[in-house]
This record gives sequence, structure tokens and C-alpha cells, in this order.
Amino acid sequence: MSQSFNLDAVLYFPWVRFIKKSLAIPHFSVADISKIDPEKIKYYGFKGLIFDKDNTITAPYINKIHPTVLEAFSQFQSLYGDRIVIMSNSAGTKDDKDYEDAKKIESDLGIKVLRHDKKKPGGIAEVNEYFGCSPTELVMFGDRIFTDVVFGNRYGILTIHTALLTEEGDNKTAAKVRRYELPLIKKWIKRGVTPPYHEKYHPDICLESLI
Repeated sequence: MSQSFNLDAVLYFPWVRFIKKSLAIPHFSVADISKIDPEKIKYYGFKGLIFDKDNTITAPYINKIHPTVLEAFSQFQSLYGDRIVIMSNSAGTKDDKDYEDAKKIESDLGIKVLRHDKKKPGGIAEVNEYFGCSPTELVMFGDRIFTDVVFGNRYGILTIHTALLTEEGDNKTAAKVRRYELPLIKKWIKRGVTPPYHEKYHPDICLESLI
């Protein structure tokens, strides 16, 4: 299932681009999820994990955990169990007829796919309903700045940006946007823009940072 038009991202982009740049800056930026210490995340009191799917834990449109992050993801699963969800901007949205893609992913991966009406950077209502805790007690992992990272920062979630796992099969639109957004946030960081304050931020959560 390919991604379709994302009204929330389009409407929110000018606010981030010209007014609230900090929302686009992740708390951590890493090569992949193996560079994050799951024990530290648990130790510092985070109660749930939200993962984007494509190019965060799987290759694009493949329902199999990518070998690069298989061991790391298993560690997160052992600590968090059903307190892990996939939040995609395709599967589990209104574009996903009868949630067939979401059901297929759940069957193949054994991971809950969150059903949500608004695409990231919207969709917090369903997150709150599922986890039943403060957003500040959640962690968002994703490869996209203006959807995954902005969503997390917008609602007080700790944000972890991951580099893409593979270019093979990557969505063409996503690839074009990524080539724009990554250099942009690096420029902002050089100018001193920092991520929003997070009460549970601790540097030792990250084992190896890209930024």
C-alpha cells in the first residue's frame, strides 16, 4: 500500500518551517534503533514505544523485521511487549480499506498496528487512548522528520530519528522529501536550534548519535 496525500503534514509544515523549527529537531538521531539502549529507556520510566514501520524497522512495504535491527527490536519487545505499536501513515489509516494492510502486518510481525484517523503529525487521540499514559512517557521512532519527529515533538513525546535502512523499494515521494528535510534540519542545528525540552531526556539513552 503506497502513501497518499497527507493533509495534516501539508497544513502543519509552514508552522514548523517558519515559526517553530524546534519541532523538527529530534532528541536523538541515530543510524538505526540498535543505537538506542532499551534498558535505559525502561529505566528512565518510559511506558510505551511507537515505531514507524517502513525504513524504521522494516524495508519499505516488506512485512519482515530488517536483519539490521532484528536483535535490537527483539530487545525492545522483551521489555515492552504489547506496549509497542506501529504507527504508519498508510496501514491503519482511512486509506487502508477495512484495515487489511494493518491486519496483514499484525499477522506477519505480531505487532499491534494503531488505527488512527489523522496521519502524523496528527493522530495523538488514538495514541492516548491506547497507552493511557502521558505522552511524555512515550518514545517515537521514525525516519521522517516532518511526520514522525514533528508528531512526537508536537505532543511532548521523546523523539528518535533513524536513518533509512535501505533505498530499495523506497517511496519516491518520501525519498524526495527526505533529501530536502535532512539537510534543512542539519542547517538549523548548526544555527543553534534545539529540540523541545523533555523531562526524561538523558544523553546515555543514545549509544551512538549521527548529529
